[in-house]
Amino acid sequence: MKKILLCTLCLCASLLLTSCYVQEVNVGMGLDAEAVRVAKVKNQQFLFGLAEMTQDKAENHVKDTQHFRMRTQQTFWDGFLAGITCGIYTPSTTYYYEPAK
Repeated sequence: MKKILLCTLCLCASLLLTSCYVQEVNVGMGLDAEAVRVAKVKNQQFLFGLAEMTQDKAENHVKDTQHFRMRTQQTFWDGFLAGITCGIYTPSTTYYYEPAK
C-alpha cells in the first residue's frame, strides 16, 4: 500500500512541476529587442496537436511582416483541458509582437 501511495505522489508531483510549452520565433528582430503585443490568437488543435482546425498566417495579425515576433504557448489551463479530453482537443495560444517604436 505504501508503494502505491508513494508512486502516486511521485507521479502527481512530476505532473504538477512540469513547465508549460513555449516556442518563440523572431523574424528580423533581435532577441533583446523591445516589442509590443499586437494580437492574441487561440489555436484549436486535435489529436495532441497533430491536426489543426485552421491554418493561420502571421501576415493576418502584424503590419510589418519583415520584423515581428511570434510566441506560441500552451498554458496550464490549455494542458489541463487537453488532459481532461485525453489529448483529443489540445488548445494553445499564439501572441504576435511588433518592434516598439
